[in-house]
Amino acid sequence: MRWLEWRMRKPITEAHAREVHGRALTRSEQMARIKGANTKPEMALRRALWSRGMRYRIHARTLASKPDVFFPAKRVAVFVDGCFWHGCPLHYARPRTREEFWSAKLVTNLERDARTSAMLAEAGWSVLRLWEHEVVEDLDGATDRVEQIVRRKAAPTWPSQLRVRRIVEIADRVERREFVLLGAPTDVIEALEGPRVTAKARAKKR
Repeated sequence: MRWLEWRMRKPITEAHAREVHGRALTRSEQMARIKGANTKPEMALRRALWSRGMRYRIHARTLASKPDVFFPAKRVAVFVDGCFWHGCPLHYARPRTREEFWSAKLVTNLERDARTSAMLAEAGWSVLRLWEHEVVEDLDGATDRVEQIVRRKAAPTWPSQLRVRRIVEIADRVERREFVLLGAPTDVIEALEGPRVTAKARAKKR
């Protein structure tokens, strides 16, 4: 029984879902299984910071936020944002099911990130938001950025971080992608129209 419970907590493939449940998981079930904390990129960043002698707290609630990595003495909050959940301009792909739901979810997440970052900044905190792909692809570079913020050798750049706010289908396999800056989440600064971009297609380009 414990082995089964352990397996059920792990990411599940469609084949394993059919084996255990007798059917494939729905998208909502798949998304529900994705961890919101202690992800692999977060853990990798923590280990890298610790190896440099940087001591921190994790998931400590302060104000209305819950940073992934937290330096109380330096008043620095670090977030590692997932590319799908937070609208990464390089990797976000529009789901083909429940499009209205996921579109609204993206807007909600974007506005919450902007609100949280602004509240922390107004309270005197330095906020750093890293994309998960930045941590995975360049761990040393991501760690350097955190250290520079903590050492006061760099200024936060979260207001100018580019994000996807909305993607809408305007024709068969043609979509419109709207981009904003996190510091101004309601102002569309660019809108591009072109062929639908899928996560699989993006993976093939890399």
